[in-house]
Amino acid sequence: MENPENKFNGSLAKKYEARFKKYGATPKGSYWINAARQKLRFQILLQETIRIQKQGSFSIGDIGCGYGALAHYINKTVHAKSVSYYGYDISGTLISYCRQSSKFDWATFKIGSQPHIKIDFCLISGTYNMSASQNVDEWEDHIFKNLSECWLNTKKAIVFNLQIDEVARISPENIFYGNKASILRRCNLNFGPTSSAGHISLPQDTTFVIRRK
Repeated sequence: MENPENKFNGSLAKKYEARFKKYGATPKGSYWINAARQKLRFQILLQETIRIQKQGSFSIGDIGCGYGALAHYINKTVHAKSVSYYGYDISGTLISYCRQSSKFDWATFKIGSQPHIKIDFCLISGTYNMSASQNVDEWEDHIFKNLSECWLNTKKAIVFNLQIDEVARISPENIFYGNKASILRRCNLNFGPTSSAGHISLPQDTTFVIRRK
């Protein structure tokens, strides 16, 4: 019997590669609605990271890096001077593209779904939105399995975002919406102190911050 994780990853890799082939290195090529919403999510992730880091150099693992949009966003900020960035994706096609197009001396790209070394922060933007299942519990278990794998090599915090709704659901287009209170409870139980942040321009989006004690 096929491992569900292998089935999910194989299915998602094919889906994202087909999307990338159709739309290229654009927000639409990674299922984002538009560039403004994509950048706002990046801004929130980095704000929460810097709130913890405050100053000095730090390392980031970008889980589900896609075509490298977060690395290009960081390159336009002051943080490019102090960050060691590692981008991870389950798609070999996307990682190959990142290696060719992102010539930053502070950035490394690898195939995978969790850090291969100890890093300060895991940032996960939109990675869990596209579900490979129509079963809410099954997909949420997959999310927390991946968070647990990332947590093993995270020194300071995991910062990730999810679409949220009053009742957890998966849309006909396979978009996962989690229940905010339920996700917070599960994070606190499995990992430790977890907070959340929102933005008026992203009413159905929540950023969760899991900190090491």
